Amino acid sequence: MRKVFIAVSSALAIVSALATVAPRPVQAQDEGWVVPQEERAKPNPVENTPEAIAAGKALFAKNCVMCHGESGKGDGPATQYVKPAPADITTAEAQGRMTDGEIFYKITVGKRPMPAMNRKMDETERWQVVHYVRTLRAP
Repeated sequence: MRKVFIAVSSALAIVSALATVAPRPVQAQDEGWVVPQEERAKPNPVENTPEAIAAGKALFAKNCVMCHGESGKGDGPATQYVKPAPADITTAEAQGRMTDGEIFYKITVGKRPMPAMNRKMDETERWQVVHYVRTLRAP
């Protein structure tokens, strides 16, 4: 009886250990990304001007297109190597659900595999990217 108990206990320990390292199903980057409410509530302090949008577009091209794609659909050339792939940020659902503060937060802190951009872009530049991302909304 003792041998059965030890065998069962050992098997359960192995299964538990494997469950913690087993690969997870691939999901879109946006799924499960919880943004603090105070960050979601932040308004964009940068005036929405053609110049701000143009600056945001240039920054998006330099820092985001490789994964997010030129139109923001999550189909950039690096997605063949990046898992999970970025979510499509052009859909009405995504654009309607995410506040400016949420987009800014995600750009700022990142989430693996997306790097944080707070060292590559200053605060104003990140808000400019938010303005540009808003122009990507699918019709």
